[in-house]
Amino acid sequence: VGCIDCHGKVGAQSIRHDKDLIMPDRAQCGSCHVQEFAEAESEKDQQWPQGQWGKGHPSHAVDWEANVETAIWAGMAEREIAQGCDQCHYQQNKCDGCHTRHTFSAAEARQPEACATCHNGVDHNEWENFSLSKHGTVYQTHKSSWNFEAPLKDALTKGGYTAPTCQYCHFEFNGEFSHNLVRKVRWGFNPTPAIADNLKHPWFEGRKESWNATCANCHSPSFAKAYLDAADKGTLAGLKVEQEAKQVVEGLFKDGLLTGQNTNR
Repeated sequence: VGCIDCHGKVGAQSIRHDKDLIMPDRAQCGSCHVQEFAEAESEKDQQWPQGQWGKGHPSHAVDWEANVETAIWAGMAEREIAQGCDQCHYQQNKCDGCHTRHTFSAAEARQPEACATCHNGVDHNEWENFSLSKHGTVYQTHKSSWNFEAPLKDALTKGGYTAPTCQYCHFEFNGEFSHNLVRKVRWGFNPTPAIADNLKHPWFEGRKESWNATCANCHSPSFAKAYLDAADKGTLAGLKVEQEAKQVVEGLFKDGLLTGQNTNR
């Protein structure tokens, strides 16, 4: 692979730099990486049974749309702040958010730090949750002896993993690994009553069973089920408190008592 294959046309011998030079997007990567591209694009097919999210959301495959189609992004006067959102919400268009150019290393993309670039902070603190968990502690203290060149399907046998990474769990679905990362999504970053009230629906139950199977790669199925049940109950308890607080804020807004409500909105 040479520069011209990505910044021009695959297999081309020469290009006109003033006319033909391009910045490659995800589709350009898909010219060679056909299967990986198709898997990633298939995230767009996800549909929530009660319309909790729009089609394809939330996913890497539509994360640019999720960014620029919001009123707060479009109406933000401080464009430099809006551009801060863009630094992560571009996976829909490119692959180098995980496979940093110009090495595009699969071994790099298999390590949790690749996810941490975006999945951190108060609004989506997955990196903090993972790194402070026992799984994350084992990863950070043992990773020097792990082989990240091994494909995820061989992570436990040939890679020497003694704990799961973000990628090992989220790329896996019913025993296979792919670039579609949303086939087990249930709470979708944003627990809401519309999700909580429908957890017994077959769509949600099936995904929970798939998570149970993922955890059972290392744990007993009974342990995995108990842990997932506890996680759901904890989320439901937190959602109850959040909804109570939301009612308080909505009451303050209705009474015109929020700071800046009448001067900066």
